[in-house]
Amino acid sequence: MKKSLILLVVCFSGLVATAQKGKDSKIEDKVQALNKAIFVQKDSLALENLLGKEIIYCHSGGKVESRQEMIKNALANASTYSDVKTEITNVVSEKKFIVVRHIITATENLKDGKTSPLKLGVLQTWIKEGKDWKLIGRQAVKLPLQ
Repeated sequence: MKKSLILLVVCFSGLVATAQKGKDSKIEDKVQALNKAIFVQKDSLALENLLGKEIIYCHSGGKVESRQEMIKNALANASTYSDVKTEITNVVSEKKFIVVRHIITATENLKDGKTSPLKLGVLQTWIKEGKDWKLIGRQAVKLPLQ
């Protein structure tokens, strides 16, 4: 009886760990898709699908935007970005929300032909809306270039 109980607990623990990894992997894919939609493709349809209805989108310079403002400004940004990389550093999952910390590095190609390195620390909050995860909060900070 004792062995059966231990085996059941071990199996259940493995199931929970696998489910958690699956959720984290799904969110990591969403983070990558969001950064690609903003920095690489400037894809309004992807942004519409990834952003929550009541998002608070905060830039590293302190500017805060609504959903509509964020999409409009992302598409209108004259800069292009190359060598965009996302390094996820931490994922915290709860039942209906997930918080993700990550670092974005890229080269910003300015309209005047100059380039500028970009390194941001980003904190995102994702919430379950229906059957899908949507971004409802984002805060970025500039990180030292090293």
